[in-house]
Amino acid sequence: MFQSGVLTMFEEKVRAVLGARALLDDNDPRIVRKWEELVVLLSQDESLTLNFIQVCTKTELSFLSEIFEEVAYNLQSKKYIELLYYLDQRYPDLNLKRSVQIAEEYMD
Repeated sequence: MFQSGVLTMFEEKVRAVLGARALLDDNDPRIVRKWEELVVLLSQDESLTLNFIQVCTKTELSFLSEIFEEVAYNLQSKKYIELLYYLDQRYPDLNLKRSVQIAEEYMD
């Protein structure tokens, strides 16, 4: 698996960007930069990404759903899509299903 330090550093980086994204108004054009940063981070290592998504909060997952498609395209990972479907079932109130379906389409 991972050295805990690598996973912790990864989680800290992702959470820092998510926190900055959360502070922006939904109409703020700077959101695009935060999305790009998240896509780069989450596309680097499938295992780190899967581990993070499994432990992220419901709020973090809600923000991450904005970039499901781009990460799916970059990772080309069935495990990633399976995890997103699982999280859609776990948090039905987040209405992730359509985002997950679109992400899955990006795999083709």
